Amino acid sequence: MAGVKIRVALVDDHPLVVGGFVAALATVEDLDLVAHGGTVAEARELLGRNDIDVLLLDVRLQDGNGLQALAERAAGRGPAVLVISSFTASQYVAAATRFGAAGFLFKAAPLPALIEAIRAVAAGDSVFTSRQLSERFVSLTAREREVLELAMEGRSNKEIGARIGTSRKTVEAHLSEIYRKYGILGGRVELTIRAAEEGWLEIQAPPREGRDNPSGRSPERLAP
Repeated sequence: MAGVKIRVALVDDHPLVVGGFVAALATVEDLDLVAHGGTVAEARELLGRNDIDVLLLDVRLQDGNGLQALAERAAGRGPAVLVISSFTASQYVAAATRFGAAGFLFKAAPLPALIEAIRAVAAGDSVFTSRQLSERFVSLTAREREVLELAMEGRSNKEIGARIGTSRKTVEAHLSEIYRKYGILGGRVELTIRAAEEGWLEIQAPPREGRDNPSGRSPERLAP
């Protein structure tokens, strides 16, 4: 309807990026930037509001990961979410698709592409590519997360076992299961590199979802 603006909110903690978005969106007649936040706590608040049409959500924030706030949001609440990031790690993309975002854009995307995406998700569409929809979310058990965190600190299996109160062989079994589930062929070195680069420990699925979907596979969605 003519004259109706799309109400946009932004969660980003980089002043230059924020300033660029503010200046860019001010040139578009049908978009109105109505709110801004820079922390995970502020992301949670904006994600629960019903007076925002589209939330542009950054991933890495000063106090954590914006996708964790998205993972914790109750289903069916709040604005459509368009994730924007300088990082395109598969875990970030998979989390965006799994936890209800409508798209994932690289921050360097041209302004026309961003504007088109905002309009599309405001209208209820998804702007994920087929490749993005195929990314698999890494979902670890609580014990696997403990083992991986300590392994990434460089601790031996014996040291990890002593730290978490179990045997070296049990630690080896946990690591072997992670290797099997996620196609790790190069042992600890490959595991720690991938986990660090892809942010495996940054986003944790809500407990109920972890029980309902222990495989870590993203639900099927149709590509646009």
